[in-house]
Amino acid sequence: MDIRFLTTFVEVVKTRHFGKAAENLYLTQSAVSARIKQLEEYFHTTLFVRHRNSIQLTPAGERLLPYAEQLSATLQQAKQELQREAGEYLVCGAGQLNNEIWMPDLLKHIHSAFPEWAIKAEVLPSEQISRQLHDRSIDIAFSSEPLKSEEFTGQLLKAVPLGLFSINQATVDTSPSQFVSIDWGSKARDELLTRFAEYRDAKFTTNSLRLALATLQQEGGIAVLPVGLAWQQWGLENVRCIDHFTTAQCKLYMYFMKSVRRAIVPDVVKVVSQNFATDG
Repeated sequence: MDIRFLTTFVEVVKTRHFGKAAENLYLTQSAVSARIKQLEEYFHTTLFVRHRNSIQLTPAGERLLPYAEQLSATLQQAKQELQREAGEYLVCGAGQLNNEIWMPDLLKHIHSAFPEWAIKAEVLPSEQISRQLHDRSIDIAFSSEPLKSEEFTGQLLKAVPLGLFSINQATVDTSPSQFVSIDWGSKARDELLTRFAEYRDAKFTTNSLRLALATLQQEGGIAVLPVGLAWQQWGLENVRCIDHFTTAQCKLYMYFMKSVRRAIVPDVVKVVSQNFATDG
């Protein structure tokens, strides 16, 4: 019997839903149903009582559960130990802004799908991302700008409009002395200076969103930020969008080498694409 069938059984018990279990395991619902059916055939018993809106364990399922949990946990622990012993890990590289905005959610999806793999996340200057992907120092790159190479496969994951925001100002003051400049890339910079030439000189310039927001929180000011993010989770309460950019966006691209070094890379790319990509 495949030990993964027991892992599937445990996930169905946790979610009490075949569809949710399939989503968490990155399987189709029919594959989950087939695994449970094979388990029931193996043990010659029924493990679940299926109702219209819920699934309940049978007495046999209740008795199987602690053994299934123990075996699944033991298997995962063994995988982690062997992975560490072999020194195998996945390396992701991202620019400063992408790392601060998107990487926590990206890593959550990757860890959830591949808990036995160790993950290293590198924060890189934008000019180094392409080079380190080429020399295989990183396995997957997350970039705010498109990377040009015939050796790369890439995908646009996110494209969020940018806007001009007033932050922690009692009265909106759009004077240049209030402007905090965040490096959203060349297109955003060109549109900003075309429409608002007075912001050529900023009181503070940084490529770190956290540092910029800390300054804005303490001193108030004007800054270019992505539209629609939940700024409360960044510690900001008084945030007002006062103008929208017409074309410039905060973008997130994912790239990896067409000839991969680690076999897990295409699977990670698939998980990220299915769970993170949006239209735009």
